[in-house]
Amino acid sequence: MRSETEQKHYVQTLIITTMGFLLWILYGLAAGACASWLIGSSHEWYWNIIIGIVGSVVGGFVASLLGIKSENWIGSFIISVIGAVICLLLYNYLA
Repeated sequence: MRSETEQKHYVQTLIITTMGFLLWILYGLAAGACASWLIGSSHEWYWNIIIGIVGSVVGGFVASLLGIKSENWIGSFIISVIGAVICLLLYNYLA
């Protein structure tokens, strides 16, 4: 059995993790939508989320290879959008 303190900590951790995941999806949606707008392609909203999330990973990887570090959320968002644009261009080239 968990103590009351452990149960409260577990619930707080679960809420924070869930909120972080939801914010990650919204962040991916925004980055994917910006990339789609910049490229001029129109995809469904779920495709924008996928492109945005994958683009965030790609953008972060490319930025780390170039030695670029982000100090705030605006820089991270710009890196995510650039990564999403790269992914979208690659997808359009291969499809």
